[in-house]
Amino acid sequence: MMDGTPQLLKIRDLRINFDTVHGLVKAVDGVDLDVFQGECLGVVGESGSGKSVTFKSVAGLIRKPGRIASGRIEFNGIELTQASERQLRKLRGKEIALTLQDALTALNPSIKVGEQIREVLKIHDRSLFQKGKKAVQDYIVEMMRMVGIPDSESRLDDYPHQFSGGMRQRIMIAIALSCKPKLLIADEPTTALDVTIQAQVLSLIADLRKKLDMAVVIITHDLGVVAEYTDRVAVMYAGQIVETGNTKDIIRSPEHPYTRGLLRSIPDLSNLDQAIHPIPGQIPDVSNLPQYCRFYPRCEQATDQCRQIVELRSLSPQRKSRCLFSSLSPEKS
Repeated sequence: MMDGTPQLLKIRDLRINFDTVHGLVKAVDGVDLDVFQGECLGVVGESGSGKSVTFKSVAGLIRKPGRIASGRIEFNGIELTQASERQLRKLRGKEIALTLQDALTALNPSIKVGEQIREVLKIHDRSLFQKGKKAVQDYIVEMMRMVGIPDSESRLDDYPHQFSGGMRQRIMIAIALSCKPKLLIADEPTTALDVTIQAQVLSLIADLRKKLDMAVVIITHDLGVVAEYTDRVAVMYAGQIVETGNTKDIIRSPEHPYTRGLLRSIPDLSNLDQAIHPIPGQIPDVSNLPQYCRFYPRCEQATDQCRQIVELRSLSPQRKSRCLFSSLSPEKS
């Protein structure tokens, strides 16, 4: 919890299921999360842990065979799970913006990039169009300049394939930010980018966050990104939150064995002779989840005590862990 900072997003006991030929898949199973105005939250975990599905539900993008089975998602005082599709459309793109993993597939290849930004403005900011075509074009150019597109005015009529991967990512961010949203959800914003461009894109998001006083959620599997750019972090495993806390605290002293495993699996470039320690085994089958700690089969410190349902426990005002053997003492209620 961030003292004195307004709470923008509150997720409580969120459960999202998918009906498949292999049975009921519990993709998100009892998630509690908060996002505060102006902060950057990192959501980290392996593929299949439920990161993207959780925040697609915030944007109202869960479609059949998926469904929100239960829980609450409250954004700026609005209960999104009870909102109509019309209400969600008003929020999506204007108040809540989402950038997807691959800009080349997220952008429409047959529409010029300037027109793609204009389309969002047509839906959410009609007042701008009352000022005339030049005002609209000037604003679009300004947005492209803000995200670092060189020669923005001359590139309005270019198509996505005429931009590099990093520039396409910037275009997608420009579209997302064109209506000055309160919350930006960046889903794997550095996918398929080289290291230099990754740093540029992440620095851009960090700068715009401060400039617009915008909350940002970065969904990633990269703990290096989390360590450098986020204020708090939530670690997800098999559809559940297993650890939350301030980023610095979790990086320095992780409480959950899964978090420790993720940190140990990062190669240390300052010590090339050091062995990499991958987490053994695989994430459990989400259509047949165990009725005990979900990390139990892969955990190096597991005991018979772990063969029970383990709840997410408060260890301090800023820290929670879903492990019986967390070194910190549970917070007294």
